[in-house]
Amino acid sequence: MKKKSVIFICLLVGVSIISASCGARPEPTPTVDPAAIMTEVAMTISAELTQVALLTPSPTPTLPPTATPPPIPTQALPPPSGQPAVLPTAVGPQPDNWLYISDAIPDDTVFWKNEKFTQRWKIENTGTTTWDSSYTLTYWDGDILGDITAVSITNPVKPGVQVEISVPMVAPSIEGKTYKSWWRMVNDKGQPFGEYLWIQIYVGTVFDKTPIPSG
Repeated sequence: MKKKSVIFICLLVGVSIISASCGARPEPTPTVDPAAIMTEVAMTISAELTQVALLTPSPTPTLPPTATPPPIPTQALPPPSGQPAVLPTAVGPQPDNWLYISDAIPDDTVFWKNEKFTQRWKIENTGTTTWDSSYTLTYWDGDILGDITAVSITNPVKPGVQVEISVPMVAPSIEGKTYKSWWRMVNDKGQPFGEYLWIQIYVGTVFDKTPIPSG
């Protein structure tokens, strides 16, 4: 009887062990890797920052102001032939200056070709210097009427005094044209002063001839 009890107990123990080994096993708890968690957090933050950067408009860079080059000064061009430049009016008394009074031959007087004549200009010395023989009335521009291109002052001309300057001229040989010649006063230093004097004539035929004023 005792032997059977021992055997029965052994059988119960064996069945219990087998039942325990065949029962459901609990799931093992996974081991957490801290490095993997930090990597995942870093990737998440980086993705969020990238999305914010894409949604935020980039500021437009401000370009530096473009430097404006200084204006190039315009040089005064010499007067074209037959069109002298307008001279500026001097302010105050000038050492050399003059005022037009009259001339002997009006504009557009008709001459024959190669006809000789004399233009007489009367001007007044309005400067502060006395004119002497070193002062001349000189051809300056336009048509050359004859061989004379400069005429000297013969007698001293004091300030406030008028003088008549005569210039021998010759009409050109081509008929049917208007000719204009420009002249200027030049001082003893070779410097022009005052405004322009001019004469304008027309070379025509005997039927176009204009009587020249006498005197």
